Amino acid sequence: MKKGILTVAAVVFAIGGIGWADVGGIGVDVDATWVSKYIWHGFDLLDDKAAFQPSVNVDLFGSGFSVGVWGSYAGASKNGGSISTVNATELNYIAAYSNSAFTGETYQVDYAVSYLYHDFIDNASKTADFHEWDFSIALPQICPGGIVPNYTLIYLYNAEDGSWSNNITGWLHRFGIDYDIVVGEIIPNNPEQVFTFSWDITYNDGAGIRGTNLTGPKPQGVDHDWSHMTWGLTTEFACPFGGTFRPGVYYQTSMEDTVNPEDEFWTGLSYSLSF
Repeated sequence: MKKGILTVAAVVFAIGGIGWADVGGIGVDVDATWVSKYIWHGFDLLDDKAAFQPSVNVDLFGSGFSVGVWGSYAGASKNGGSISTVNATELNYIAAYSNSAFTGETYQVDYAVSYLYHDFIDNASKTADFHEWDFSIALPQICPGGIVPNYTLIYLYNAEDGSWSNNITGWLHRFGIDYDIVVGEIIPNNPEQVFTFSWDITYNDGAGIRGTNLTGPKPQGVDHDWSHMTWGLTTEFACPFGGTFRPGVYYQTSMEDTVNPEDEFWTGLSYSLSF
């Protein structure tokens, strides 16, 4: 019952925002993303299976505050590989705040705080649900040549005391850079195309669970170590009716077997609309 109420309330509020998009400065972003693998903080959650991941995000009056709902639906429901994805459907309820300090200065700081409740809707809350806090900063002006260093501190903890997800509790530290590569015309009427290169490395301070299955038997915790590096290249194309198509390719260099014993390559395709 609790999950149903949370889901309905979050979705109704988010979708209802579409009707208010032109009233009072509320903005709505709707996104539909397909990924060939669901890689989350280094973990391959669906064991090489694809996922459809739609989302709705509501910006609240340009205040920096936003709320949203994000979902993940496995592209295959059978047991192939080491896990089953039958009960792997996930909804995240999100509240966030972002802003900038010292805007326009060399030492400008873009910062954001977000809270996520991970709800595996086909499981009891104490079986698989957990909380996540993300604290991130970026320094967009500090490096020459357009390189943007960033850092994210992540904290995970179980949804209920003494629950299965207790072993997920811990911290992650992610250090990265972004860099925009501008090239000439690729498609007609678009004089330049921007490709964003990203790289990051994560230190896992015992957060998450060993193996790939968040919803299977009670798992063991992970080791404290540098867990993985992720390399990405994305771009975007304007589409009819104001939409944006964003393809991307990603590669993960895995360094800690208790997080992921394999290197990973995957792709993502997203289409988004803003109101």
